Parts: sequence; C-alpha cells; structure tokens
Amino acid sequence: MKAVKIIIAALVLIFIVVQFVPSGIPANKPEDDKSIVNDSLVSGPVLEQLRKSCFDCHSNQVELPWYSKMAPSSWLLAKHINEGKSHLNFSEWEEYSNREKVGLLNDIRDEVSSGGMPLKSYLIIHRDAKPGSEEITAILKWADDATARIME
Repeated sequence: MKAVKIIIAALVLIFIVVQFVPSGIPANKPEDDKSIVNDSLVSGPVLEQLRKSCFDCHSNQVELPWYSKMAPSSWLLAKHINEGKSHLNFSEWEEYSNREKVGLLNDIRDEVSSGGMPLKSYLIIHRDAKPGSEEITAILKWADDATARIME
C-alpha cells in the first residue's frame, strides 16, 4: 500500500514538473498582405472551410484548445503545428513562388481528395472540421481554378 502511494506521488510530481517544459507552440502572428486570405485566389465558403479544417496547423492563426497548455499534449500539438507549417503556411502564401504555389495546390488537391487531410487525430476533437462532399468538391474546384490562374 505504501509503495502505491509513493508511485502515485511520484507520477503527480512528474506531471507537475513537465508542465514547466516549453511546448514549442509558435505564437500567433497578425495576418498581413502575404496571406492567402488577402489573395484573390480564395474567398467565401472555400475560405471558411480552409479556416475550419486547415488553418490551425497551416497558418499563423492557430486557435489553441484548452489542452494546449498542458504537457504532454502541448508537445504533440507543437509537433503537428510546426510540421504542418513547414509543408504549407497559408499566412505566407505570397512568399511562395508560382511553381511552389502550383505544387502546393496539387498537394492540397491530393490530400483533400484522398481524405489524408485534415488528420484523423485532429478530427477527433474538431469534428466540424471534416469537410463534406460539397466542401471537398468546392476545394478541389478552387485548387484547379487557382492553378489555372497562376499558370496564365
């Protein structure tokens, strides 16, 4: 019985100590004119779906949930956000070359049509982020139209 109390006390102490380890979640930055939000390539329902399904990991405008303040979940969030932004950051859209934009639009098309994005782990908590068939069709059309406009 005494050993169980010691183990529980040690686990509680470890949990408290790890709360002081920084998560590495990047701070939100204000949107500027380099954002896809300010680009004529996207608007309306597609923009709203991108905000709901993509922006938490692929922009500088992350809406952090309550568990983002607690380790070890904060570490997992930081990993997902940093990895997502390394592949695509909608907030820095205009910094990409046209070639990179076309590649990213093709990646978006592939990921959305295959169901690879948003991640299943994200959808566990954010059920409303899962795009329906109409939203998927709209995103695919937008990606095709945006690619065509960039290629002109």
